[in-house]
Amino acid sequence: MRLFTVIALSLCASCVQPPTYQGGRFASAPQLLLPDDRGYPTPLSAGQPLVPGQVFALDVPLTQSAYVYVVSRSGGVLDNLYPSGTSDRVHEPGIARIPSADSWLRVPAQDGAATVCVLLSAQPIDPSQRRCYAQREHMQSSPPLQAFQLAPLRVN
Repeated sequence: MRLFTVIALSLCASCVQPPTYQGGRFASAPQLLLPDDRGYPTPLSAGQPLVPGQVFALDVPLTQSAYVYVVSRSGGVLDNLYPSGTSDRVHEPGIARIPSADSWLRVPAQDGAATVCVLLSAQPIDPSQRRCYAQREHMQSSPPLQAFQLAPLRVN
C-alpha cells in the first residue's frame, strides 16, 4: 500500500510542471471587453479609454500555454489586478477569458501617468517582479515574457 502511495504521488508531481516554452510569442493582442446594459461582454471601441472604477475583462488569444497577469502602475505603486492573491495559474492555448467568464476586473483609481498592462510568461512571476514593461517582448529574459499595454486611461 505504501509503495502504491509513493508511485501515485510521483505521478501527480510529474503532472504539475510549468508549460514548456515553445519559442516566439505567447499571444496576439488581447481584446478588452466591457459589460453592455445587460452585463454581456462587448469589445471596447478603438481609442475608447478606460475609466477609473470601470469594470472590464480580457479575451487573450494564446498560441501556447502561459501564465497571465494583469497589473496596474500609477507612479511608483504597482497593483496586481489578476490573479488575486497567490493563485498563479497556467492558461492553455486558445482564448483565455481573464478573469473567468462570469467575473470582471475593476480599473483602479489612477493619476496622470497610469498604465494597465497584461504580462504573459512561461513561468510564474513573483508579485515583486511584475512590471508594466515599455517594450512588448522580452523573449531573451528569464523567464521569457510578453507584455501588452491596454487601452489609454482617462483620469477624472
